[in-house]
Amino acid sequence: MSSRFKPYLTVALMIEHEGRFLVVEEKDEYDNLVFGFPAGHVDAKESIVQAAIREGFEETGRQVELDHLVGIYDYVKDDETILRFLFKAHFKDAHDLMSLTPADPDGDILAIKWYSKDEMLDQKDSWRTRLIGYNLDDYLNGKSISLSHLTTVVP
Repeated sequence: MSSRFKPYLTVALMIEHEGRFLVVEEKDEYDNLVFGFPAGHVDAKESIVQAAIREGFEETGRQVELDHLVGIYDYVKDDETILRFLFKAHFKDAHDLMSLTPADPDGDILAIKWYSKDEMLDQKDSWRTRLIGYNLDDYLNGKSISLSHLTTVVP
């Protein structure tokens, strides 16, 4: 019997402050420096909302609150399928946002930065994934889905 295909289920956070977007820098699988929105995989026995809050903390070192869902992205690439839930979020504590330190258990995050839209677009070659462009467009075009549309069912 063959094993059943399982897509990657991921979450990402759009955090904006004074017209700038929070991004994290890390190395990709080819050792290139890339950046993207705080993001990660949903762990076993974890809801999508729980994963987003956890990833927000791990990648920024701060507690986040989710405002709404910006979009759900079905990304088919090579031999994998990625489902990404992008949330608009903000920090619970907004003091000293320019000096954030990740609480990343894997040690993958090299830096946390704030980029303007133009700075992000000027550096497309350094995007972690091309989903960033779609995410940015949807956010700037005002896409918003209430969190009430996500229902977590626990047995």
